[in-house]
This record gives sequence, C-alpha cells and structure tokens, in this order.
Amino acid sequence: MNNRIHPFNVLFLSSMMLGSSAVMADDTNFIATYTDNCDTLPLVNTLIGGPENTTVCVDAPVALQKAKAVFVLDSPIVSGGKPVGLRHMFMFGSVLRARIQAGVLDPKDVSIVGVFYGSASGWALKTNPDYAKNFIEKIFDLSNQGVNISLEICGATMLGKGWTNDDLYVSDKGKDYGVIHVNQGAIGRIVDLQQHGFAYIQENDANPVD
Repeated sequence: MNNRIHPFNVLFLSSMMLGSSAVMADDTNFIATYTDNCDTLPLVNTLIGGPENTTVCVDAPVALQKAKAVFVLDSPIVSGGKPVGLRHMFMFGSVLRARIQAGVLDPKDVSIVGVFYGSASGWALKTNPDYAKNFIEKIFDLSNQGVNISLEICGATMLGKGWTNDDLYVSDKGKDYGVIHVNQGAIGRIVDLQQHGFAYIQENDANPVD
C-alpha cells in the first residue's frame, strides 16, 4: 500500500475543521463517504485566523481522532513569500492544537515530525532566511502550547556539508523553548516513521500552492 500523500497538489488541510461529526478511525474497512447537504463548515484557514467560510460547501468533513505525520522538507520551495513545507506543517499543527484545546483530541494521539535534508537543509541553520525562521518559530510555539510537533535535520547531510550542531538554529526564546534535532539519516528516519504509522507528506516542487 502506498501511503505517500501530496497535499500541495490538492490542499487536504482545507477540509480539516473543528467540531465535525465525521470520524476517522483505525479501520481497514473505512471508505470515503460524502454528505448530500451544503454545509459551510469552518476551513483550516479559519482556525489560523483567516476569514470565516460563508461560500464553500463542504461535503467531506474531517475530524481526526489520531494524527501522525512526517513532513519531508527536502526542497526549499517558497510561494507568496512563505516556505511551503514549513507553512503547511504549521497549518496542520494549528488545526490539531484547536482540537486539543477544544477537548476533542488527546494530545497523546498527535505526533508531527518535519525532516530537513537535501537542498532545504539550510533552513535548519542559524543563517536561515527570515521567511523560514518565522515559521520555525511558529512551530516551536505550537510545541510549547501542547502539540507534539518537532523538527529534525539529517545528520548525514550535516556531515557532508561540514556542519556541526553549533550551526543549527535555536529559538530566539532560548534552547529550552525550541531546537532542531539531529537524526542519523533522513531516509532511514522517514522509513522508520512510516513503519510506525506516520503519513508521508511532501511538497511538490513542480506546482507549489499559495
């Protein structure tokens, strides 16, 4: 079974809202179903400060009971002045934070990991551009607000580029607030996470979504 997901071709996050009556459980017999009525449910951008949804009919509501995802951050794609992979990782974490705060999702059932390697690995350094730094700080904020979300960088990439742990970005609020962790190797780490039920999410460098 291929559980690789490309949400940046079709932004699945736009249908993940708070308070839906739909249920997504660990059920091998689960099939996609749709409602017949037009329901202008809140979209993900509503939950992170965007406009209220008054025009888009949602017929595929989503209410995650568990959420485990690995964001593969291997391409430094920027769209609208924002880093695509980091932005969508933050959006996903923000929706889960809203569900946790509303008491409809157990924080123990959430785990989100972003893995830097390849041409995007420079985003993990102290010399990272402001657009990357800003979203890394947003992700650190989510972590400190009760969301199990973290960032890692490939140790093999670091060795190949001559970087040490001292080169990695640390939160402006201090090391205890947020750091980027080092794994033994990005590909092995991603495979390991997938084998433990993490969905694979990667930006599409051919067609980034604003």
